[in-house]
Amino acid sequence: MKVLRMIALVLAKIVFVVVMILFMGSLTTSYVLENGISSLLMSGLPSVGESIQHKQIPITENSNVSITTEQIESIDVNGMYNELLAELGITEEQLITILESDVTKELVEEFVDVVIEDISTGEASDFDIGEKVMTFVTDNQSEIEELIGQPLPMEKIETFAESEEVTQFNDQYKEVITTFSNNVPTPIKNAITVVEKFISESFRLTCLIIDGVLLILIALLQWSLYKWIRTLGNTMLGVGIFTFIICLFGNIFSAAIVNLLNIDGLSFGKAMLASGICTGVGIILLIVYAIIKKIVGKGKKEDEVSQVAS
Repeated sequence: MKVLRMIALVLAKIVFVVVMILFMGSLTTSYVLENGISSLLMSGLPSVGESIQHKQIPITENSNVSITTEQIESIDVNGMYNELLAELGITEEQLITILESDVTKELVEEFVDVVIEDISTGEASDFDIGEKVMTFVTDNQSEIEELIGQPLPMEKIETFAESEEVTQFNDQYKEVITTFSNNVPTPIKNAITVVEKFISESFRLTCLIIDGVLLILIALLQWSLYKWIRTLGNTMLGVGIFTFIICLFGNIFSAAIVNLLNIDGLSFGKAMLASGICTGVGIILLIVYAIIKKIVGKGKKEDEVSQVAS
């Protein structure tokens, strides 16, 4: 019976660690993709095409299927970007401040999810960038005005959201998604679908639920009210260090992407911060475990002394 309990405990710990790695992998990957797509939008897709001199972009290294950069350049991001600056009456630096602030996180996350889902399904959604921008500005008006230090011209923003430039962007986006999806090989589509599921919040929630159940199971198998803290601490410490190292190497290799696409490089800052927090929490838990163990051990020793004395 004791052997079976030990085997179950070891298996539970292994699965616990694997699920924790999957959770952190999902979290850090989503952060990197968020930044990558937002950087692409900030740089302007037309500049991507110019940087590779109107050549064809192969979908895979050995594939004859490709998408011309002219198709990508048809999305006039720069035109819409300049129109937005003119309508808002703000500088480019102020707009960048807004786009890089925490208040834009949900909007960027939503757009990232839409792009990945559209590519994986092969069908462009009814995502209206004008409507989303208007909703975003309305919901966060006070925060944005505080960031740029001046009131927002809401009537102009509404006019921009309904402008021809935004409508053209929506139509051109759908056209590029459809063209890309029709030409991309099935294995790549499947890979994109896997990535979409992997970085989803539902996947991370599932990981947390599984780890929570496993942690309870581990506590029961250890017949202890506090030893599970050591398991959790060791896991978070190890996984945090592991993901931090991966992000560090990723940050180095992102320089190659900068040279290739002539856009802002992928930022692993948030991912590294999440890894650092995971590591820090792991260290704190181990310290807490050591303190509890010392207190419990001291209490047991005093009980033994009192029993001997009696």
